[in-house]
Amino acid sequence: MSQQLDLHPETEGDVVVDLASGKVSRRGFMTLTGAAALGTFANSFFGQVPFLNALTGAVPILSDSKGVLLHDVSRCVGCRRCELACTEFNDGAASSYLARIKVGRNLAYTGGANSGAINVPGKYGNFRIQADTCKQCPHPVPCATACPHDAIVADAKTGARRVDEEKCIGCGLCTRACPWAVITLNTATKKASKCTLCDGSPECARACPTGALKYVSWRDLRLSTPVVQPSVMPPTSTVVCADCH
Repeated sequence: MSQQLDLHPETEGDVVVDLASGKVSRRGFMTLTGAAALGTFANSFFGQVPFLNALTGAVPILSDSKGVLLHDVSRCVGCRRCELACTEFNDGAASSYLARIKVGRNLAYTGGANSGAINVPGKYGNFRIQADTCKQCPHPVPCATACPHDAIVADAKTGARRVDEEKCIGCGLCTRACPWAVITLNTATKKASKCTLCDGSPECARACPTGALKYVSWRDLRLSTPVVQPSVMPPTSTVVCADCH
């Protein structure tokens, strides 16, 4: 019989990677993830959508999440069971595209050791596979700030940033705002989807056969993995946030 997993948030003493020394200010985080994307492209991209936040000069402030998913690259074997568990539970389908955790895009089957780049992550590199997960960002939350209809809210139980489907119009702006590109626009429902921490018991962590995924008490993991894309944010929101960050 398989061992029952304890999926309650772990205490600070259980941190796999110590990130305390790499803590970044919120101003620094906005600069890191957003500066490269603000300019002409941002103005043209966001200029096509009516922004309620921009019109009122308000930026949504979400309460902190109680937990977050922590991925240990030294344990991950790239089996991608987490992706399947995620979508089977949340969407009733086996789809890596819809998965809130992204592993497949980091397997790196090309190049790597075959081309002499043995330090490159992935199956043909150093075999260290990184799963991209939602960091459950503190304020200012990029996806929530970018949403023109305040459709990304904090879950009442877990504090996880989730999509309110009644408010979501499927514009996809949040998918461009997330630095780790872990928000997906469901082409069938025309709604955005992201990690909700499965009501405090993440299915991906339960399905992981090696213990590479853990549900832990919230800590700032934004510096733990490299960003996947520049965070495209509405310029007006950046100006508003600059006053207190």
